[in-house]
Amino acid sequence: MPKYKPKGCKCGHSSDECQDVCTTPVCGTPQYLTLLAPVVYDEIGINLCRQVCLSKGFSSVYPSAETITAEVVSVDFSTSSGETLSITPINGRPSCYNIVLRDITVNFAVKVYDCAKRLLAILPIPAVYLPSSGTSGYKYYDEDTNPSSVELELYAPYGVSYSGGNVTYPVIHFLGFSTENFTPAQGLNLMIVPKILGFDPSSGNASIGLSLYLKSIYYSQYRIPHNGRAVVPKGSLIPAEDTACMEFVAGGLLDREIKPLELGPPLYEENLKNDCSPVPCCCPPAGTKAAVPTAAALVPPVEDEAAEKEPEPEEQTSPKSSQDTESLLNTLAKLGSL
Repeated sequence: MPKYKPKGCKCGHSSDECQDVCTTPVCGTPQYLTLLAPVVYDEIGINLCRQVCLSKGFSSVYPSAETITAEVVSVDFSTSSGETLSITPINGRPSCYNIVLRDITVNFAVKVYDCAKRLLAILPIPAVYLPSSGTSGYKYYDEDTNPSSVELELYAPYGVSYSGGNVTYPVIHFLGFSTENFTPAQGLNLMIVPKILGFDPSSGNASIGLSLYLKSIYYSQYRIPHNGRAVVPKGSLIPAEDTACMEFVAGGLLDREIKPLELGPPLYEENLKNDCSPVPCCCPPAGTKAAVPTAAALVPPVEDEAAEKEPEPEEQTSPKSSQDTESLLNTLAKLGSL
């Protein structure tokens, strides 16, 4: 993919010793880019598996079903007494936490396909993993594949997140595929990757395995080498025409070109925020109108050696030579094209 190249940058460059980026932004691309990124400080994963019933009478509703896929949309943690998850700092080890997971309701989006891979339905299916004794999901308890709880230890030196800022309710943020949970958060984060291990179309039962990844994440600032902007491929369904709008629509995509400041070495561009000498005001006095330049004033001077050497009309004492005539015609032609 070609590297990004700025086109028609309008930021401007100052040749003066004093350059104020507040009024004259710096164009181009940086050597190093400062990023604020979610960084994983520690993580641990476990695998779970249980049988899930998609629906009663599945074969009669979807007689042509052959295969399914599953996607974890969201996760609900039980709020009942004795079933809630536990997040506690370890005594004498303030940078580590003991996490106990139990009674997790995993909400799947199960896609049903026929033998030609045509989508028949998308089913919202909840299933409880790590069920506590006495709960409705305990019938799927298995000591080896789906125990009642798991205890994990995680390094979280900057602490955990709390529900509504209430320090008595530490929480785990689930990183999933809904508008409420699709971004990482500071503190403890849970990611789940599902896999269909078996599916019986006649009964609608499926064995779904899960890989649970528990991570401690904090936003940290880093400087990384800048290897150029990514060029986004641009498609167009409109045939090119000669109008300015059609030319723009069929042309390349716009992009931001002002360079982020490189705050550290070697450029120290934070020092460019200087209050330079004020620029003389070019505004007309109150109550007057600004002079509108004529068309002739907007025409740049033509740099033509023959035109510069052409003698003044009053100094001519003889008819013009053929070279002078040709030079004058070329000059008039250039002025006409402008």
